[in-house]
Amino acid sequence: MEFSSLNFEPYVTSGFRFPTEKKVKHLLPSHSQSKDPIGREQSWNRFVNLLLVFLLLCFDRRKRFFLLFLPLDEFFYGGGFAGVGTNLSLNGDAQIQNDGILRLTNKTSQLKGYAFYPSPLRFENSTDSVAFSFSTSFAFAIVPEYPNLGGDGFAFTIASTREFKAAYPNQYLGILNPNILGNFSNHVFAVEFDTVKDFGFDDINDNHVGIDINNLHSNASATAAYYTDDSTKHDLYLKSGETIQAWVDYDSVNHLLNVTLSPTSLKPSRSLLSLHLDLSPILHETMYVGFSASTGLLCSSHYIFGWNFKMKGEAPPLELSSLPLLPGRKKKHTAFTIGVSASAAVHMIAAISVAVYLIWKVRNTYVAEEWEFSVGPHRFSYNELKIATNGFRDKELLGFGGFGRVYKGTLQNSKTQIAVKRISHESRQGLREFISEIASIGRLRHRNLVQLQG
Repeated sequence: MEFSSLNFEPYVTSGFRFPTEKKVKHLLPSHSQSKDPIGREQSWNRFVNLLLVFLLLCFDRRKRFFLLFLPLDEFFYGGGFAGVGTNLSLNGDAQIQNDGILRLTNKTSQLKGYAFYPSPLRFENSTDSVAFSFSTSFAFAIVPEYPNLGGDGFAFTIASTREFKAAYPNQYLGILNPNILGNFSNHVFAVEFDTVKDFGFDDINDNHVGIDINNLHSNASATAAYYTDDSTKHDLYLKSGETIQAWVDYDSVNHLLNVTLSPTSLKPSRSLLSLHLDLSPILHETMYVGFSASTGLLCSSHYIFGWNFKMKGEAPPLELSSLPLLPGRKKKHTAFTIGVSASAAVHMIAAISVAVYLIWKVRNTYVAEEWEFSVGPHRFSYNELKIATNGFRDKELLGFGGFGRVYKGTLQNSKTQIAVKRISHESRQGLREFISEIASIGRLRHRNLVQLQG
């Protein structure tokens, strides 16, 4: 077999087992073959071919991974991204920090950041154009510049290119722009983690996960959450800055796409999103896979801590305890919790105060009742009458009526003299009698009687 006939493509794995000394001896040319020139030549050819394959192993100085040229159908970044070098294509604002964390965007407005596996993956057979099953798991965190205010989000993306020069930031997540939204020729599949409610895309809220096909109007979406084994749903807060693990699994046989979240290393048995979908028309024979993120007027730092991908199988979950942590995250989280609690308390007190004021305002707002329209004159507020009668002082008392006391007063604006009857709680007469008295007084006209004002 000639070495030139081999088809090699990059393959990243988290470990490789070297052949033992005993096995290596079997690979070397045997002394028993030294008398057979043909056998000796075949043996040496075999050894040289295996040696060349072995020399293609590139051992990183950091001893974090091995690079082996074999047909690609899976890759693993289970211990972070330190030392991956050219095995991850970065564009825009994306960068790998010294601690091995992949940061897609920082806290600067109007940014785009991309991290894609550098080589395209084969997603379909050229013969039948049926998409393969695939699975991926990744751990991420979103840290907004201002608590509770996201900007804007990121997406796990499968696309025909890893160059998105025409794409917009903001709500377009660095994937599309308004001129190509919904175009079948986009050939873009994405699972978005969105922290801004965009009414133009009918977002359900500012804390959701969505499945997008050639568009940012999600085919399906749900508030970020996960399920425990007893099917209890627990909410997750994407903008918390805490590490969250996500799984995206596509079953090509049943045409079923599942998206699952968890704050732990264990994958829940119940997914957050399940959508029956055939990706065959969306995916080309080869596609690029990776992440895209963007910021808008408000900003967030979008981090990826680890990433596994497997074609025609299930990607293993990430062990979160072995992944790098954001510097000072635990300390900041404590301060953040205290700040949010104090802020929530202040806002709650303010909300209660506003609610009490509005209730008082509504209760004291003039609302014309049905019987008033038949009487005619308008209603005066209690405060107006109190001022007019000097606080219902006894020296203004004119006498007693059927319902209570009658006071002399003067309206403040018109300076009109009035007589005010103040209803007594001890009165045994009801509303019907009260209305009848007002209606009767309103119809009376006499020079010694004051006219009914209200």
